[in-house]
Amino acid sequence: MIGMRILMKVHGFVQGVGYRALVKRAAEKYMVNGYVRNLEDGSVEIYADAPLDAIESFEKEIRTNIKNGPVVMHIEKFDPKDMNLPEKLSVLRGFVVLH
Repeated sequence: MIGMRILMKVHGFVQGVGYRALVKRAAEKYMVNGYVRNLEDGSVEIYADAPLDAIESFEKEIRTNIKNGPVVMHIEKFDPKDMNLPEKLSVLRGFVVLH
């Protein structure tokens, strides 16, 4: 099974509208390890670590499933970056919302 780690930055109206909770639910659904947090520039950062198929499903859901969130939620730019990190650097288990 091929593992993958990605760091995503989501731009738009995504803070204070339930987006981090939506991301956490999707991460738990696909058994993705990592975190989601608000950044000072108004964007949201997501670190995800899981098998490739789980990452693909997770990313699709958090990109397209905003209809289930508040009406005011809007994504302007979704910027994933593949992180080629050695396996030993993955220390997160579970998915957390950071403040």
